[in-house]
Amino acid sequence: MGLDYVHPCPHTPMFRLLLNLLCPAHCAVCRQSLEFDDDIALCASCRLKIATADGGFCKRCGGRKFQRLDDTGDCRRCMTTPFRFRRVIALGEYEHELRLTILRMKTERSGFLATAIAAWLVESRQKLLDETPIDTVIPMPMHRFRRWQRGVNNPDILAAEIARRLDRPVLRNAVLRTRRTSLQFQLSRKGRTDNVSGAFAIVPRRLRLLKGKNILLIDDILTTGATCNEVARLLYDSGAKSVTVCVAARAEGNVIQTQK
Repeated sequence: MGLDYVHPCPHTPMFRLLLNLLCPAHCAVCRQSLEFDDDIALCASCRLKIATADGGFCKRCGGRKFQRLDDTGDCRRCMTTPFRFRRVIALGEYEHELRLTILRMKTERSGFLATAIAAWLVESRQKLLDETPIDTVIPMPMHRFRRWQRGVNNPDILAAEIARRLDRPVLRNAVLRTRRTSLQFQLSRKGRTDNVSGAFAIVPRRLRLLKGKNILLIDDILTTGATCNEVARLLYDSGAKSVTVCVAARAEGNVIQTQK
């Protein structure tokens, strides 16, 4: 089991003023200087580049490039795929500036970039988050070998900052990845589903903390939704009331209309 992520500094005005005098604030993406009283470490230009306009996603699966069929906001993928989670809240599409930022985030061990992305996600998607029942925040678990290999667990860092800004508790180690899986981007749609089937388990002593709870499940990228679907299934089987997925980026991948 990995260690809990601890936010790097308190957010008192005096502390931030002192910190910026010693180490001037800069944008986590482009390194441009920022005003000391800005608590999101992203400049205005980068904020616009990495976030998709609100309303640009399917209300159910978070996808963008599918024709909507009715007023509910469901797209063709939602009509044919049995998603377990309630909905997806995403900062932007896994393209261009956001894609490069996510790739860099995966190897940055300080957590500075992931924290900035999480802060902007909450700020830019505040309305959607306010409309979503949330009792607890759960990061997508990473296998201990991959955590050691990368030296950073971005879902943990994202979850810590999102939970802090929403004033909700983070429940770590409630879900464990019980075996190493192949990297999802290397697989077909069906291969992704098979890859994560049976790869997770609920920790028995955490069961009581899941029953009747509205859960916000955090990951960095969602493509087909196979991984989030599997974890959502376990959470519902454990008594969760609802599961909403929240990700930094929504990737479309190769679109094949098949069952997950």
